[in-house]
Amino acid sequence: MDFNECKLEMVNLFDKDIDHKSLTGLLEHIQHCPDCANEYREMEKILSGLKPKTQLNAPILLKQNIIIQLSKMEEMKNSTSRTFGISSKVRKILSIAALLAVVLIITPFVVKNDAFMNGTAKAADIFITSSIEATHLIKSMIIKLKVRTISDDSFALVGTEYPMVDHTIWKSFENPVKWRVDKGDRVAAFDGNSQYLWLPKTEEGIKAGPEINFTEWLQILLNPANILSQEQKLTKERGSKLTMNEKNGLLNLTITSKARGNFINDYCKNKSIEESDNRREYTFDNVTKLLKGLKIYILDGKKETLIVEITSIEYDLKLDPSRFVINLPVGVEWKEYNQNFTSETFRNITSQRVAELFFGGMARDDWKLVGEACDFFSSTSEKARSVKNQFSGLKVIKIGEPFKSGLYPGEFVPYEIRLKTGELVKHNLAVRNDNPNKTWIVDGGY
Repeated sequence: MDFNECKLEMVNLFDKDIDHKSLTGLLEHIQHCPDCANEYREMEKILSGLKPKTQLNAPILLKQNIIIQLSKMEEMKNSTSRTFGISSKVRKILSIAALLAVVLIITPFVVKNDAFMNGTAKAADIFITSSIEATHLIKSMIIKLKVRTISDDSFALVGTEYPMVDHTIWKSFENPVKWRVDKGDRVAAFDGNSQYLWLPKTEEGIKAGPEINFTEWLQILLNPANILSQEQKLTKERGSKLTMNEKNGLLNLTITSKARGNFINDYCKNKSIEESDNRREYTFDNVTKLLKGLKIYILDGKKETLIVEITSIEYDLKLDPSRFVINLPVGVEWKEYNQNFTSETFRNITSQRVAELFFGGMARDDWKLVGEACDFFSSTSEKARSVKNQFSGLKVIKIGEPFKSGLYPGEFVPYEIRLKTGELVKHNLAVRNDNPNKTWIVDGGY
């Protein structure tokens, strides 16, 4: 599509019946053509100003009368265009403006008839469509946020007792799409082909395909075009409460949700956003339709704790391509992400037996056995050697009864061990066997 074709067809972006192929072609051209992008924004601004603030659902007879009147207007418009030679682009804008004008005329009547309205849901539908279209036009973004978490733990982990940790997200939307998420002691990146996860404290570098989700819940911020539609979908599926309001040129969308998961044992309660009663407060610019801010609170009775806050979002900045490359220290290499666990020792046994074998191997310095359950201990890095030395020769005092909690797909096994230094350690070993071979692996907790 060239400049002139886009100018001619751009108004179709405001038509709900535009086909997917045309929509994709127009948005792709606008994304790479500054002149067309500016005209699109100007056109959107003009039409946005004509829209009523309240989304309407008129009675059926009133709708039929409007359609009849519009048909007459269409005949007059066609006659006028033949006389004066009005272009198809202008005719299209006049049609949309005429429809909006009729809607404005009937607004006072419809607003008084609450039985014909479902304002929040319909307003959300309209804004979702506009936000998706607007996001397709941006070329890059940088999001800075603070999260109550542990800097070297998973991106999903949150907790009311943790400190606020700085996170930064960089994303280039140009082909191929690239991104980077950095929380200090945990970094994930996508270079257009593969994903990379770097864990500096343990000197682990893991490489995977694009289908793996290293960024966990932060994935929603990497795809801002999907934020509203995904939240709306979850609201319908889980019965969350959604409210919208507009103030000072900003659209505020708030979702309040209940914790998901099994909390017979509350070990995982409030350890992730999904596993907590929470309130998510999104802010969008009502003109550009782009995300401006986000706050997430964990709700514990009457107590509210802010656990996530976006401090800044910048769009269309020039990003250095090297930002999406993670350079490993000398002597450390990328390991392919492994889901094909094949150890026969850790199959067809209980999770409690897994803990017994795991710590028993450490006590005997059988690191081959330990490495079958936890790939980290197969590494030859300096960090792996240091951790091995820490646990070498430990004494197992107690292995408790396993339990489930929250959304974790495996089980937690309580344990008590004494290190050779005399230090007593009590914790819960996280183990899971949700891989194709049903082989148990140690997922954390040591």
